[in-house]
Amino acid sequence: MQHGRTLRADRDDVTAPQVARFSADPAHVTWLGTRIVRRVASPPRRVLDIGCGDGALLRYLADAFPDASLVGVDLVASGLVRDRLTFIRGDYLAADAGRFDLVVASSSLQGIEATTDALAGKLARDVAPGGRFMHVTPYRSPYNTALNVLRRGLRPMRGPVTDRMILTMARVLHPGQPRAKLLERVEYMYLILRHYECTLRAALERRGFVLEHAEHAPHTSAGQPQHRFAVMSAPAQ
Repeated sequence: MQHGRTLRADRDDVTAPQVARFSADPAHVTWLGTRIVRRVASPPRRVLDIGCGDGALLRYLADAFPDASLVGVDLVASGLVRDRLTFIRGDYLAADAGRFDLVVASSSLQGIEATTDALAGKLARDVAPGGRFMHVTPYRSPYNTALNVLRRGLRPMRGPVTDRMILTMARVLHPGQPRAKLLERVEYMYLILRHYECTLRAALERRGFVLEHAEHAPHTSAGQPQHRFAVMSAPAQ
């Protein structure tokens, strides 16, 4: 997840901020990766992962597309080049890495501080003619609306007490998860949903994109928004 992801130090002070890469869930990487590979029209030459986190999805796609060059952008990316993988540290909206046959984003667009139209314009510039944009993004639903209301209420009250409360609830809901992984997720309970799959789709359709496929993504936590996986194709010219 990009745009403001932080990891809370694994010490007594839960609120001590420490910037760190997000650890992707291997099951989700496999779930999403198989769908991306299945939906490409032809093997891409260039792939962009928006909000690449620890690079797990990018590495999955590198194995699936051995002739492609791949770029990941994230506020906490390493800034390194590894074989065919390039990691860029920075804000996606300011990144300029050219055009890509395949652009992917896994739960990384909803918090970007820009209008949906501005985000769609940036995506339209980055997807090459005839390319594909595949993403997992929350959609409008009563559940997501209620979760957003809760997050808006928590955000101005953020402090050691609310952070510990969220961590305690996470431990109850996910007793088998490592504490370090749960600490990474504390930040999400303050993230306001700014963009939805349906509104982003409409903004891209105004730019000539076509929806090819959509399905619900797995919902694995009460604190997680409901997401939809969507595949859109860019106009040929």
